[in-house]
Amino acid sequence: MDNKKIQELYVEALKLVTFFNRPENDKFLIESNNINLDFKLFPLFVAISKLQPTTVQKLSSFSGRPHSTISRQVQRLESAELINTTVNTEDSRSHFIKLSFTGEMLSDKIKKARIETIKQTLNNITDDQQETILASLKLLNRIILAKTAENK
Repeated sequence: MDNKKIQELYVEALKLVTFFNRPENDKFLIESNNINLDFKLFPLFVAISKLQPTTVQKLSSFSGRPHSTISRQVQRLESAELINTTVNTEDSRSHFIKLSFTGEMLSDKIKKARIETIKQTLNNITDDQQETILASLKLLNRIILAKTAENK
């Protein structure tokens, strides 16, 4: 692949990552779907739903945010009864974190809202174009993840 294509691929991938990481997109999803969750807690809540059971340490590493920040946000989610924490029997300094029943219901609502948003976004492209996008994203992820594993 020539340098121009590599640069173009990088820029397009960066646009996607930037889009998904923009807090205003989370805020819009929350507000437009009547989701009762502080948008500042949204990324952590979604991470917990994907990584559960997890720990503050793993969430801190995953998000790149300080342990103390994650710990405070976990406390807020627990106070809102969206997560449950239990002591790690192998290390009592650590707690396992997972969604509560209420948190699971909220997670389902978020997933449905995302699906609807994506459906609306992709509504004007053909099934073949959707398949091409999906296949290309899967291929790109497979290549990048394999390369990442090689570098460890």
